[in-house]
Amino acid sequence: MTTDGVGLSTLMARLARSRPDATALVRGRRDGSGQAVSYARLSTGCHAVAEALRAAGVRRGHKAVAMTGDPYELVAVVYGLLALGAVPVLVDPGLPRARLRACLDEVAPEVFIGEPLAHLARRVLRWAPGHVRTPLVTRRTLPGLGRAVPVVVPDAAGPALEVAEPGAEELAVIAFTSGSTGVPKGVEYRYGTLAGQVEALRAVLALDPGGVLLSGFLPLVLLGPALGVTTLSPALCHRAPARTSPEQLLRPLLEHRASVVAGSPAVLGLLAGHCVRHGLRLPSVDRVLSFGAPLRAGLAEAWGAVLRADAEVLSVYGATECLPVSAVTTRELAALRAAGHGAVSGTCVGRPVPGVEVRVLGADDTGVGEIAVAGRNVSPAYHARPRDTAHAKVATDRGLLHRTGDLGHLDGEGRLWFHGRASQRVTGDGFVLNTEDIETAADAAPGVRRTALVGLGPVGRQRAVLCVERERCGTKERRGAAAAVREILRGHPQGHHIRAVLIHPGFPTDIRHNSKIDRERLAAWAAKRAGDSA
Repeated sequence: MTTDGVGLSTLMARLARSRPDATALVRGRRDGSGQAVSYARLSTGCHAVAEALRAAGVRRGHKAVAMTGDPYELVAVVYGLLALGAVPVLVDPGLPRARLRACLDEVAPEVFIGEPLAHLARRVLRWAPGHVRTPLVTRRTLPGLGRAVPVVVPDAAGPALEVAEPGAEELAVIAFTSGSTGVPKGVEYRYGTLAGQVEALRAVLALDPGGVLLSGFLPLVLLGPALGVTTLSPALCHRAPARTSPEQLLRPLLEHRASVVAGSPAVLGLLAGHCVRHGLRLPSVDRVLSFGAPLRAGLAEAWGAVLRADAEVLSVYGATECLPVSAVTTRELAALRAAGHGAVSGTCVGRPVPGVEVRVLGADDTGVGEIAVAGRNVSPAYHARPRDTAHAKVATDRGLLHRTGDLGHLDGEGRLWFHGRASQRVTGDGFVLNTEDIETAADAAPGVRRTALVGLGPVGRQRAVLCVERERCGTKERRGAAAAVREILRGHPQGHHIRAVLIHPGFPTDIRHNSKIDRERLAAWAAKRAGDSA
C-alpha cells in the first residue's frame, strides 16, 4: 500500500500493465551473472504461485514461513501469499538452532514454504512440528518433505497478479528481528506499515522510475519491484553476507549500470575494497546506502575513491520495527568532524526521513535519552509478545511511539545522534560509558578497522574493556594499532575509564548484516583475556 491506498500486489500488477517489458528483478547467480525478469513475467509468476498455494490449501489469515535463499522464489512466494491474504513469516535461517525453533514455535505457522534444504532442516531439527499442517517445497523434492509447488520464472507473460485491497490495519507480514541485541522477536507489519516503509524508502533511495538498484539488503529485494525500480539481487549468502565474493556484486552492477547500491557495511566494504585494490571506478552509481550498523569514516573514504565526485554515500539508521528512520550523507559527517562535532558525542545518523518523527525520552543533563520513533512505517506490535509490545509501544496524542532501546540526542539542527544501545552501556564505579561515544573516537586510530566497548563484571562495578579489530594493512600499522588507540583514549575525556585494550582477530557479528557486533560473545572472550593485558 502507498499513499494512494493500494497494496504491494496491486502495485506489481499496475507496473506489469504500464511497463510490461521493463526489468523488475535480476536473479543473481553465483558466477555473478543473472536472469532478468520483466514486470509482466514477475507478476505472472506471482499469480501462478498464488494459484498453486490456493490449490494446496493456503487460505486468508494462514501464517506461512517463507524460507528460501533464491530471490525470485522469495519475491514470488511473498507476493503470492499477500495476494491470498495469508501472512508471510520471515526469519533468518542462520539463527542458532534453539532460537530459530523458539521463533517458529512462538509464531505457530500453519504453512511452511521453502527450498528442499529448509524442509530437511525443519524435519531434522523439529521446527514447529505441532503447527505446520501444509509443508510446500519450491523445487523438486524428496519423498516425505512436502507437496511440490515449483516456483519458476514463466516463459511468457500471462495473467497478472490481481487481489482485493486489504485494510490498512490488517496483518500483512511477520518479520523476526535478528536477535543481535536480544531475543529475536516477531515484528508485525500491517498493510499500512508496508505502505509507510515503501514511501520512506522511496525518499531515501531517491530513484527515478526505471532506476537500477543493487540490493544486498533483503527487505529492499522484496520492496524494490513495488517501488518501480529494477532490483538486482546478487547471489548473497544471507546466512553470512560478508563471505560473498566481490565479483558476485561487481558483475551485475557493471552489466546493469546500477545507479544505487544498498547493503550493510560488511557487504559494502567487500565491494569498495575490491574496487580500490584493482583501481576500478563505478561511474554509474549515484548513491550508496549503508544499512544495519553505523558507517565509519574508513568505509566512506573507500567509496569516495571509486565513485564520481558528485555521487553520495549515506548512512541509514533504522530497525526492523521502524525502517528507515533517518539518513545522513558522508559529506555532512565529514563537515561535522571538521567543525569538531562528534568526537565524544556519538555518531550522527542524520535528520528523520519525511513522514517520520523522532523523540528522545528520559534525556539526562547531556540531552541523551532513549530514541523513540513515530510514523506510518512503525510496526504497531510484536507477535504473540504482549509484554514486549507494552514495553516498546507508547500511545501518545500524536500516534504510536516505538521505543528503540537505542540511546541518542537531537541537536539544534534537528539531527539525530546515536550513542549505542541502552542495554550495552558500561556502568562502573562512578562512571557510565556509552559505546558509541568511545568507539567513534577510537575507530579513527591508524590500522584500526573498528573497536567495541564491553563491560566485565556486575552492573555498577563493571570494568571497561575496549576490543580492537585491526585493518588488513601493513605490519607496522597493525602492530601500532593498540598504541594508537591508547593515545586517542588518553586525550578522550572518558578514556581514563578504559582498563584494557585487547586485539581481537575478528569480531563476532550478527547473522543478517555481519556488521552489528555480538557484544555478549565478545565480552565472554574479553573476560578470559583481560587478566593478561593492561
